[in-house]
Amino acid sequence: MAIQMIFCLETNKRAGTDYIYIREVLDYLYQIGNQVKITPIYMGTKTKYQATGVLKEIGQRTRQYIHGETKVIYCIDTGAYEKTVKHAKEFRDIKQFCEKNNFELIWFCHDIEEVFVGRQISDSQKVQTAKAFRLKHEVEKVSQEQLAQENLKPCASNILRVLDQYLERK
Repeated sequence: MAIQMIFCLETNKRAGTDYIYIREVLDYLYQIGNQVKITPIYMGTKTKYQATGVLKEIGQRTRQYIHGETKVIYCIDTGAYEKTVKHAKEFRDIKQFCEKNNFELIWFCHDIEEVFVGRQISDSQKVQTAKAFRLKHEVEKVSQEQLAQENLKPCASNILRVLDQYLERK
């Protein structure tokens, strides 16, 4: 059965950094044939997770895809959830929103760069770092165990747990 996977990303379309990391995981570990349509939606910031424009685009993309089911997947950095009350509340609110709407949630603790590159990256270096990650095929060096965590922990994500539900590994 065909599936469309809509990835709602914190990054903006111009930078596209989050999508680079996620696409690298998809291409390296999963069989993505013509039965799988990958659709990124760029929110610009995680605080726009329930913005009218984002929800409208999800609705449009879902209606347009008539070949099978659509899965909406929010991809969110946790921020310093264990130290900052604001970050903890934000993450909790997004998690509840996803549960309420039957959306999946992929989290990156503390941010996507920390998970894939091993450290936080300044905003001015994010695009360059993501491009280098792709060009050097560094996804091959990332621990799959760190990408398949059930609980929040630094430098980890649940991305493989979510994707394994819908995609077949190579």
